[in-house]
Amino acid sequence: MLISKVYSPIHLFWSHLISYILLPYYSFLNLFRTSYTLDTLDVKNILVTEYHRIGDVIMIAPALQSIKARFPDAHLVLLCNEPTAPLANHLNLADEVIPVTVPWTHWDWSLSKWIEIRSFAQKLGIRGIDLAFDFKGDIRNSWFVWNVGAKISMGYSATGGSFFFTHPQTMDQGIHQSRRANELITKAGCSPTFTEPELVFNKNGVIVLHVGATDPRRAWPEKYWLDLIRLLSAEHKISVIKTPESKQLIKQIKDADLKTDFFAGNLVEFKDWLKDQKCLIAPDSMAGHLAAYVGIPVISIFGSQNPDLTYPVNKGGVVITPDIPCDHKRDHWRLCDQCMGSIHPRIVSSALLDLLSQLEIHK
Repeated sequence: MLISKVYSPIHLFWSHLISYILLPYYSFLNLFRTSYTLDTLDVKNILVTEYHRIGDVIMIAPALQSIKARFPDAHLVLLCNEPTAPLANHLNLADEVIPVTVPWTHWDWSLSKWIEIRSFAQKLGIRGIDLAFDFKGDIRNSWFVWNVGAKISMGYSATGGSFFFTHPQTMDQGIHQSRRANELITKAGCSPTFTEPELVFNKNGVIVLHVGATDPRRAWPEKYWLDLIRLLSAEHKISVIKTPESKQLIKQIKDADLKTDFFAGNLVEFKDWLKDQKCLIAPDSMAGHLAAYVGIPVISIFGSQNPDLTYPVNKGGVVITPDIPCDHKRDHWRLCDQCMGSIHPRIVSSALLDLLSQLEIHK
């Protein structure tokens, strides 16, 4: 069955246990912090933390726009990971973008790194953050926000640590990630909309294949990409994005002398090139969200994870999932490489041809 939760039961057990242990200490410290209300606070500096993945930042872009619309005179700071920062600046998602490497996003338990990131948060707080948002619901993120010391902080307490926020909220783990962000900022008086970007159909563009995924269990089998190219390349222009994950695939494409182009460039260059292409095919990854952001059609390949939580928000989007619920023995509570392997290239090819046919009709 599809998993409609963000966090695993084991993760929730341990995080809530830690939260229970930390509760008396931080509740005591909170007694010495001044309480504020939005009605009386002159909001000059706003912080948004979203430093896990590139796709996460793209999904909260509408929320960032809504925050800026609600507080047009405030200085909006976005904290994101280093690979995302150039794109976030290019898209003008905030007044200031600060790149940061946070240890828990890489499962780094080095005490020195945690002390370092706490110091970073405290230095950030010296700026005088009036309002802070964190959309993740991860107790470690919540701890970071507490160390910033914003006058008002809003976030989800899904994994515990409600005492880390001045205004903790209950997370609905069954709704789309973008919608969760939008729901949180409504608590600050923002009026977000969950809208799909206008569809752009570039008839003369290429079909883009992006094989990369942050977790190999999200990836589609390499052999299937080769088979898909064989099915499509006779009648369609194909371009494969050069990434570390596609290196071996590209070698096989060249060895097989398949008619395929390749794109190499940084994230901003990829975005500028992508907006002029016909369609993108990718697993559950950053590329699908970026394609949706620029408005081109997206075909997303999902395994056992529930696409309702993270699908690319796109009017021309197609989500492909396995025909039957997952019953495989697997090593991850939510992801399954065998489910990804159950989606045959002909299914993807057929979905693409149907999509292109519909787009031609409505052009």
